[in-house]
Amino acid sequence: MQKPSEGSYEDSGLEVSYMKGARSVPTTEQPVHQVDLEQVELEDGLNEACPMQEAAEPSGNKRCQRNALQRIGSSVSHTLETFFYNLGHGIASSPWTVILCCFLVSALCGLGMIKFEVKDSSAPIWIPVTSKVQANQLWTEKEFPLRARYNVILVTADNILSPAALREMSEIDTAVKQMVEYNNSQNDILEFNWTSICIPYGPGKCVSRSILELWEFDESRINKLKSSSEIINLLAYTERSPVFDDPFEGSDWLGDLTFNIDGGIINAKAAKLVYAIKATSGDELNTRIDAPDLLWETRFVSLAQRFGKREGGALKSVDVKAVRSFRDESDQSFEADVILLAAGIVIIICYVAIVMGKFNEVEHKVYLALVGVFGIGLAILVSYGLASALGQFYGPIHPILPFLLLGLGVDDMFVIIEAWNNLSTFEKQKPLPEKVAIAMKHAGVSITVTSVTDFVAFAIGASTALPALKSFCIYAALGILFLFIMQSTFFVAWLTIDQRRQNASRDACCIWIKYYNFVPNKCSQFQFLPWMLRKFLAPALTTTPIKVLVLTLVMCLLGVSSYGTYLLKTDSNLAWFLPTDSYLTRFFNRYDTYFGDGMLSDLYIGNVTYYNDTDRIEAMVNDIESSGYIIEGSLVNWHREYIAWLETREANNVAYYGLDLPWMYYGYPEKEQDYFTLLNVFVGKYERQYYPLLKWNDTNPNNTRRLEASKISFRIKDLESTDAKVKCLTFFENLTESHYGREAFVWSPGFRNWETNRVIGNELYTNLGLAFAAVFIVTLLLVANLRVCLLVCLSVIITLVNVCGMMHFWNLTIDILTSILLILSLGLAIDYSAHIGHTFMTVAGTRNERAKITVATMGSAIINGGFSTFLAFILLATSNSYVFITFFKVFFLVVVFGLFNGLGLLPVLLSWIGPEPYLTATHKSITSNMSITLKDLSGSKHAVDIDRLLAGKDRSVAIPNTTNQQKVELYIEGLPDRQELEGGERDGSQFDEESLQLFNRKPDNARGISTQEELDKMLSDLEQQVSGAATSSSTAGNVQPRQFNFTNHNDIIGDCERYLNRI
Repeated sequence: MQKPSEGSYEDSGLEVSYMKGARSVPTTEQPVHQVDLEQVELEDGLNEACPMQEAAEPSGNKRCQRNALQRIGSSVSHTLETFFYNLGHGIASSPWTVILCCFLVSALCGLGMIKFEVKDSSAPIWIPVTSKVQANQLWTEKEFPLRARYNVILVTADNILSPAALREMSEIDTAVKQMVEYNNSQNDILEFNWTSICIPYGPGKCVSRSILELWEFDESRINKLKSSSEIINLLAYTERSPVFDDPFEGSDWLGDLTFNIDGGIINAKAAKLVYAIKATSGDELNTRIDAPDLLWETRFVSLAQRFGKREGGALKSVDVKAVRSFRDESDQSFEADVILLAAGIVIIICYVAIVMGKFNEVEHKVYLALVGVFGIGLAILVSYGLASALGQFYGPIHPILPFLLLGLGVDDMFVIIEAWNNLSTFEKQKPLPEKVAIAMKHAGVSITVTSVTDFVAFAIGASTALPALKSFCIYAALGILFLFIMQSTFFVAWLTIDQRRQNASRDACCIWIKYYNFVPNKCSQFQFLPWMLRKFLAPALTTTPIKVLVLTLVMCLLGVSSYGTYLLKTDSNLAWFLPTDSYLTRFFNRYDTYFGDGMLSDLYIGNVTYYNDTDRIEAMVNDIESSGYIIEGSLVNWHREYIAWLETREANNVAYYGLDLPWMYYGYPEKEQDYFTLLNVFVGKYERQYYPLLKWNDTNPNNTRRLEASKISFRIKDLESTDAKVKCLTFFENLTESHYGREAFVWSPGFRNWETNRVIGNELYTNLGLAFAAVFIVTLLLVANLRVCLLVCLSVIITLVNVCGMMHFWNLTIDILTSILLILSLGLAIDYSAHIGHTFMTVAGTRNERAKITVATMGSAIINGGFSTFLAFILLATSNSYVFITFFKVFFLVVVFGLFNGLGLLPVLLSWIGPEPYLTATHKSITSNMSITLKDLSGSKHAVDIDRLLAGKDRSVAIPNTTNQQKVELYIEGLPDRQELEGGERDGSQFDEESLQLFNRKPDNARGISTQEELDKMLSDLEQQVSGAATSSSTAGNVQPRQFNFTNHNDIIGDCERYLNRI
């Protein structure tokens, strides 16, 4: 660039004219000769900026006194800006090619959906694969495979022990056993009746347990009952079941009991009917295959629900639970909420279209909003495809992922659009590819910081030992990565195409319609949110009273939230994942109310030497009984009963006379094989209820039966707190290991929840800590300023404490779902704060000015991003799904506290203790649409880059074919309004005539502004220009320029620089 030499002021110098209201938009007839600074190297900028500022600041230039980290920060920022400048330029040059490539990549990655696999909460996805609980579950499934499926009907009444209630129960029982399936048109295998599908228990008997056993399920006998006393007496005197000949306890089948003074049951509010059927499907979790048991359970549920809808009978309610119910209801929960996702997408599209565009025929952006959301859909497709190809399953918490990516993707869209709207008038004069490149230069760094931190947070989360959390984090990390790629390419390409349409004045909806001499209406040019931020919020945050108020609110909220965080509990329950209005949820609620009889558990003993370990087994069982964790009298101990039976004369008779075995003089067999032979007789003839508790080796080559495994059942007391449950689980693990090592253990399906509760706290803190450390490092590398990074992280920590504390007051706990959402919260909180921190470093000026400009320029993008995230899940508040309701609660808290701390607390802290800006930082103002243009005698316009001018990089401008004696017209556009010029505080002084040195030269042969009236006149003209009263370019030539004499072009630029630095 040619730089004229410095010269002194001469009265007969260059003649310059200022034309108020003139438009500085170049035309094809008047090419603009301007200095393009985008290609200037960073080193040149640094070498050029510092010496000039040192000359202007004799005391020393603080911006040149930078440490290595600050220089690295400037280098990183410049590198990223250069990359995104080139990326934006390339995309804008060939947008259709970019769009085609995005479609091809998405289609290829989407092929991974061939391996898409769904797992629900009933699968072992909530516990580490290496945990003892998981190993024990696999052992039980192998040694005691599923042979029966137990289905339950629960009925309630004012008094179950009344003839009317029993008659209705008998009617239900008869209807269940009369269900048949013949001549099935789909598959002959699906045909069944009760005797073919039930678990047999002796000749002509099936496993069906309830109080109706007392009458052998004979409906005619039950219908003849006359009074409750008849029923109570039969219940009191029955010790063994007349059907199964095993011990019968009415309390096993009746709930909410009332006893007389003798301990006999005289009333019951509830009863359960249990039906065991053959597990013909072979898979307890798979409800999507054709099998008789699954079809029978479907009919079973429908039948019970029909009885439950009856009114006016003795039974008040009828609830049902089949084995297949959990999966059916889980699937139905998420399928029902798909419409919420669709509605959320529609709301997001409408909001994005409103915010991104303007309300006129050409400038609204409905189609751009549509393709932007479509790009998010492509990122979701890529995420699902790649994650499935990597072997990751789709779990019950994965349905929230589209809502998450929708909110993050729209946030990136707003940042890009905000950068586009914030282009200065000088930048808007450039060709479209360069404008897109400049917008991406500014927006690319911001979305890189937030996307990389979010990606790292979830990538760290994928290291967890919990399968469900690991799978979700992999899905989310891939989604965020490709969301960043799609928004940086696919959306920018469509933005370029849309801008081509707008430049051609084509209708935004009906693009074949073209407008000539289109002039947008005034109302459409007004943007409320940026105006509010510029006029009210940004200035207010830099005043001392508001700063004190913000800090006071932060401290109060932090105190309350810290207390809530202290009280926050760890707890999880698979039943929470069912819809609140599900029939299965009602069953569980009523079952807990009427049958709070603890949790059925089993002590499993493997292939030990049972013959020699009698005392050892009994010692272990005695320790369990005395632990205080099991319900007294709930122990079903085959071993103890067998040993007691061996001591009876009956056992000796059986051994000596029946089996030709030696007489047992000491009540114990002399040989090990005799021990197993007598055990087989004991459970096969005398106590058949113990037979399912034993596993025999029937493949012994010597044709002798031996016991390979066994189990002893009991019920664990209902424990209220999670800590008590975890201690109980740990106690049983330590107890069995101390007796038998890994050959014995206690197992219950409920242990899966307990194991999740035991590990989830550590997993959450570990993953949050690692993710936070990784985010800190990434933020430090990208922002490259330790103080800003610490302040951003402080804002994030306070947000997380706020969220955790309020979770307690909103009846949430730490479980697998909230753990995932807290990791998401970390990413979102970083989003809200990182934009502010990065923008603060790119702006030059005092701390107050930089904080004000940061909020004014980035505030609208952050607020729109946060509000759009809120809109994405607002409909989830109406969901019946625990997953979606919890998602709504946590994200509502994240958005509220994240925006408050990001746009309130962080700017206040930066205005007090913020660091110096980057070396490449430029002066920006709230009124950043100012432009300066010089026009020579030939009519060619020469734009002046204000940012470079204020950064000290241009103190002169070269105008070809123009001498200092030729007339040059000066155009200034986008100046502040009169109130800002007259009353705005700048460096402790108010604006006056001195601040307008540019217009205050008074050579002898030129008339300058020398009176207050002329100054008022000029301010009035500027005010009208800002409010939209500027004359168009077609009429600008009719305005008479005011004449000024300057020595040379450098004088003009120097005065412009001094003037702009003051405002």
